[in-house]
Amino acid sequence: MEDSKQDSNVTAQSDDRIVILGAGLQGAALAYYLTLRGAKPLIVERQAVAAAASGKGGGFLARDWGNVATRDLHTVSFKLHEELAQTLGVESYRKLPVLSVTPGARTKKTTSICPWLDGEIEDSRLMDEDGG
Repeated sequence: MEDSKQDSNVTAQSDDRIVILGAGLQGAALAYYLTLRGAKPLIVERQAVAAAASGKGGGFLARDWGNVATRDLHTVSFKLHEELAQTLGVESYRKLPVLSVTPGARTKKTTSICPWLDGEIEDSRLMDEDGG
């Protein structure tokens, strides 16, 4: 069985044909990284770029969320977002602290690191000061 690690030295052959279905986040990212390897992918999109789920999200990414099976993917993805923003000169990219908020009645134990939130909050905690 071949090594499953990504080979960054792989380049596209001139006769390779790559068709990507969907111009959302995944399709656009795949096309971008394939072009860096010399490929000329064709993106087929039914509606418009980021017309479905990719265009509706708030652009939030948390580094340490998920389970053991996806932890490496989260770490690499988080780093790639920052690198891509720098490479493309995206000025709106920024890291924000990530909070976890538990709804419910306030108690003496309630931590109030986000007093600006309205409503009943049982607890709140900082999950990642430099993430998100």
